Amino acid sequence: MRSFRKHIIYILAMILISVSFFGCKKQENTKDEPSDKTLYGYEFKSELDIKYAKEYSVSLYEGGMSKITIGEDEILLFDEGTEIPENIDRKKYIVVKKPLNSIYNASSSTMDYFLYLNEIDRVTMTSTKEEDWSVPEIAQRIKDEDIVYVGKYSSPDFEYILDDGCQLVVENQMILHSPATKEKLEALGLPVIVERSSLEEEPLGRLEWIKLYGLLTDKLDAAEGFFAAQVNTLEETKENIRKEIETDDTPAPSAVFFYVNSAGIPAVRNPKDYMSKLIKIAGFLYSFDGALEDSGKSFINIQMEEFFEKASDTDLLIYNASFEDPPKNTAELLAKDKLFGELKAVQEGNVWCFSIDIFQKPTLMAEVVKEMYILRNCIKTGSEPPELTYFYRLK
Repeated sequence: MRSFRKHIIYILAMILISVSFFGCKKQENTKDEPSDKTLYGYEFKSELDIKYAKEYSVSLYEGGMSKITIGEDEILLFDEGTEIPENIDRKKYIVVKKPLNSIYNASSSTMDYFLYLNEIDRVTMTSTKEEDWSVPEIAQRIKDEDIVYVGKYSSPDFEYILDDGCQLVVENQMILHSPATKEKLEALGLPVIVERSSLEEEPLGRLEWIKLYGLLTDKLDAAEGFFAAQVNTLEETKENIRKEIETDDTPAPSAVFFYVNSAGIPAVRNPKDYMSKLIKIAGFLYSFDGALEDSGKSFINIQMEEFFEKASDTDLLIYNASFEDPPKNTAELLAKDKLFGELKAVQEGNVWCFSIDIFQKPTLMAEVVKEMYILRNCIKTGSEPPELTYFYRLK
């Protein structure tokens, strides 16, 4: 019995020693590491209010420092006039210091945010040619060389980028297909942010990335105000549709977004794409929901027979007119294939062209939904649509 007690006491003693040892060891390892509330001497203040975006987050700290998390990347952003601690782990953190007056923006989908915030002067370089821009203001700036085309994203002019005094590189997901390019930019000492707005599943999640660019350009208040207004506009549309459903049990009208490519093959907007979701927010059923496999691409090429089968009774055809040569009238649409004449939407005059590249102009999302909602109501009531800004009718 005495031996058993000694054995128990021995075990308890070893447990206490182990707890003490590992507790001390943990304290030793974390002694110089930043805690959740303090990061390199900066005190945590709050999280940036992000309601819809899932692909980034921002922690705000007292004294002018922010921690931005994008995927696995962590960026420490310092305000102008703040001190960058010398002991920052630069293998762990990307360090960015404001003001940012020379940005190489290789992400064409985010240029619109700088434009809206009236901070486009900060962007001095791009990897998209003048002729590939559907935003006239950006195309003109490239023509005037206020923004310089420095080559394709995968092989930019590194020397020019460095000589221009680049302070920040903004890349999209395509750079992951060219990791050597990203590594070389980083080897030159340039902070590289790989934005992930295209991975957002919800349209408002993509739009909410404007807050990040507001933070980078000291226009966060303006960005938050813009985003709140866009949310309100979309919520008004949703509320109007909810009220209609309560008193009207007729089926919602259907729509499809498409174009015919140069090979004569119809390309349908991916039902899971954000543009298709905007159409559904406006109160339409999407004719190809559940009919196509998610390819991960914005448009999915299908056989003409399959297109006609699904689109035959569709109430509204929206033709993408932002690239390829769109038909100027119904006759040109029929010239692509005479079977278009058998579609309900063609027969009833409900073929509309959408002339905006929403990918390069995301700040127009709410306005585009408002106009689609107008089209929806006109189709339901049989009334004549007014002249619209972003859509025009094929006659």
